[in-house]
Amino acid sequence: MTRILDRYLFREALAHFAGALAALLLLLATNQCVRIISAAASQRLPRESVLPMIGYTCLQYLPVIMPAAFFFGLLLALGRMYRDSELPVSMACGYGPRSQLLPVLSLALPVAALACWMTLDLAPAARRAVDELEREAASLGDLRRLEPGRFVALGGQGVVYAEEAGEEGGLERVFAHRQVDGRMQVIVTSRMALRETSDPLVRMVVFQDGLLYDGWPGEGEMRVVRFAEHGIPAVMPEAVAGGSGMDAARTADLLAGGGLESQLEFQRRMASPLVLLVLAVMALPLSRRLPRQSRFASLPWALLTYVIYTNLVTAAISWSKQGLTPAWLGVWWTHLLVAGAAAACFVLGNSHRLRKWLPRPGGAQGAA
Repeated sequence: MTRILDRYLFREALAHFAGALAALLLLLATNQCVRIISAAASQRLPRESVLPMIGYTCLQYLPVIMPAAFFFGLLLALGRMYRDSELPVSMACGYGPRSQLLPVLSLALPVAALACWMTLDLAPAARRAVDELEREAASLGDLRRLEPGRFVALGGQGVVYAEEAGEEGGLERVFAHRQVDGRMQVIVTSRMALRETSDPLVRMVVFQDGLLYDGWPGEGEMRVVRFAEHGIPAVMPEAVAGGSGMDAARTADLLAGGGLESQLEFQRRMASPLVLLVLAVMALPLSRRLPRQSRFASLPWALLTYVIYTNLVTAAISWSKQGLTPAWLGVWWTHLLVAGAAAACFVLGNSHRLRKWLPRPGGAQGAA
């Protein structure tokens, strides 16, 4: 019977965790879509980088939302079982909170291990990929805005206009204007494309099958040159990496560094799996309620617990950076404090001698 109940509780917790994670991931992806598409619309990001940027950003923040998804998913699962009187009946048969802890930890431990791998390896790699996309967008400068139907000013190197988009990223029916040593040059061509050069800061703007009008403004003479191919070098601004750098560092480099910033960054990354495990234990006493009481009755207290815990972690990092707490203590004390509170709530909530002195959920007092 115990094994059957363990499997049942495990499946319920897993299903609700998956649902909560999908909902939070959808909210995260929606938020990132708005931000990234806004950057693409303002020409600060190439359109072909939108989907990779959204994917990498979601991977970067996925281990951050996993503790919240597990905590609230587990609360909803236990709340549903309390509301339908499944847990009260099981507890009357000897399947108490101590027995419930086994399937909860059986699910929490592999999920925490997955969150640990993601926050130590996958999230920094995703951050480096985001930085690389941002560097590539910055290196293109004004060339990233080249598209049909738009006059694009290439810094101080001229203006380009194209009527249509061609194959392989090129442009067709192109008009270009620039000034060289006081002379005015106008280029009318059937096709234009960008080519890489040996210098990563230089792109070659190549015009094909067109006419070049070259002359001095105000003078009657104008030189007309027909060409099969004409190239103009465009110097791009030097790329500057975005982000802080520490969140993109490899975990092995953080452990080898040994500095204060490296230690705090490592502790920040380890916070996700530790928070998940501590909140998994905290969910059991928080979910206790009367039969047929709403499954959402404990969510306000759970939300308050989660906010206090995560803000304590953030504050501990800030205090260590300011020198208020030693680096070796860092964030670890917050996990010990909340873990102690979770253990105390778990023990007190299941102590038969103390249970009659504790308020029952919903304000009802325990029967003698």
